Amino acid sequence: MSRVRCFCLPGLLLSLIVAPPVKAQFPAVPLATFTGTVHDMDGKTLTVEDADAKTLHFFCTHKTRYFDGSKKIKGSDIKPGDHVSVESKTAPDGELEAVNVRREHPKSP
Repeated sequence: MSRVRCFCLPGLLLSLIVAPPVKAQFPAVPLATFTGTVHDMDGKTLTVEDADAKTLHFFCTHKTRYFDGSKKIKGSDIKPGDHVSVESKTAPDGELEAVNVRREHPKSP
């Protein structure tokens, strides 16, 4: 009859028991920034015309954040004629999703 010996590394087992869970680290998705004048804002879609008269449509979600300069505001505060900077990402369906919408106040010359 042969004897089987079991070696246990208490430190290793202890570290497996008390170690905090490791969260996966994903690289941040770069955001594209667009600037222009608000043409329309219906709550779900923000339509902006850029300096080249190109119309851009951004899908707004419950995660979209709105700012006036650095002050947080509501999406309903964004009005046609406002000059905005929109940080967006491409949604899975290929649409532009607004992440941050910042109302800007152009400096007078």
